[in-house]
Amino acid sequence: MMKFYRSTCSLALLLAVPSGGLTLGALALAALPACVTVNVNFPESAAQKATDDYVRDLYRAKERGKSAPAAGDTTFFQNFSLISNALAADEENFKLDSSKSSGIKEKLRSRIDEVITYKRMGVLGENGDGKLVLKDPSKLKTLQKQRVETLVKQENVDRDDLYQEVLKINKLPDTRMRNIEQSFARSFQAESPSGTWLQTSEGQWSQKP
Repeated sequence: MMKFYRSTCSLALLLAVPSGGLTLGALALAALPACVTVNVNFPESAAQKATDDYVRDLYRAKERGKSAPAAGDTTFFQNFSLISNALAADEENFKLDSSKSSGIKEKLRSRIDEVITYKRMGVLGENGDGKLVLKDPSKLKTLQKQRVETLVKQENVDRDDLYQEVLKINKLPDTRMRNIEQSFARSFQAESPSGTWLQTSEGQWSQKP
């Protein structure tokens, strides 16, 4: 399981009180290792569940032919948590709910029909970084190709904005962007229709059966 570090120095130093002739400074120094060795797990399971729900809502609402919940509805934006195995054993929440993420979702939803159509044609693919890729433009006429290139560009701009927002609202360091991208990549690949090109974690491409 992936991990990121969070300071627990305040707890360690609060416990560093004079005792047995040792000075406060000595006890504080003795407590310092706890500040660097205690870690909190990156909530991988919670993150995956949250991104799965987010992407599932985009795809399955269209398949059912029904309207998805309004942007302000938090049905599909639950807070998911797991108990960390850190020394303090506290609960980490992974959130996707913000006004910005809801707005981005509406933009993604507005082009989902086109994205699904070109995926089924074997034109588009989902890479391992959570990005849409123009995989086989040979199936398109010139004007179609230009349209799809624009579609891919717009989609990826919105996805980049989404990943940045998710990082921000969960107060994660920039080093965790890769984890966010991979979680969304798995979600987009899982919900993509047959014919979509999918990239594995090893970089290999194949079409979804």
